[in-house]
Amino acid sequence: MKQLLIISIFVLASNLGFAQYNDVQYAANGTKVSEGQYNANPGLLPSDSKEVIAQKMGLVHKIGTWNYWFDNGQQVAIEQFNASGTAIGIWKNWDNTGHLSAEINYTSGTAVYYHPNGTKAEEGTINVTGQRTGEWKGYHDNGQLNYSGKYAAAGKTGTWTYYDIKGNVAGVEHWNNGIMGH
Repeated sequence: MKQLLIISIFVLASNLGFAQYNDVQYAANGTKVSEGQYNANPGLLPSDSKEVIAQKMGLVHKIGTWNYWFDNGQQVAIEQFNASGTAIGIWKNWDNTGHLSAEINYTSGTAVYYHPNGTKAEEGTINVTGQRTGEWKGYHDNGQLNYSGKYAAAGKTGTWTYYDIKGNVAGVEHWNNGIMGH
């Protein structure tokens, strides 16, 4: 019986040591501006300096769904993280007028950005850290193609073609791993 009690106390203490930590931040006007969970309590104190806060926050990571709002209560972003703190799922951002400005799917590796008028501004692929990879296309706000090209790990690569607002070729650049050639 005594051994069972000791094991129960150890298990409870272990679970408390690894408990998730809910974080909610409010704007000066009292509206919620962020809400989500960390994998553990960062142990922040009101007397902590910026350096100490940065150090403590470096020891924890976001998990689950995080929501962000403008001071007026309108949603600005939603993000998702797995238990290891890696970005997963679909992340969305909205501008201050409520229009969708970005939709990034970390599961499929696709990203789409939008102009304020709602038309597609850019689209392409990303890696798990959000870095652009592979084919990318940009669009003028009238929907016409603005540019097309590829990204490699070091930056732009290959031939990049630029178009005017009417769809005519306006220029061509040649890139090699982030360095523009002639």
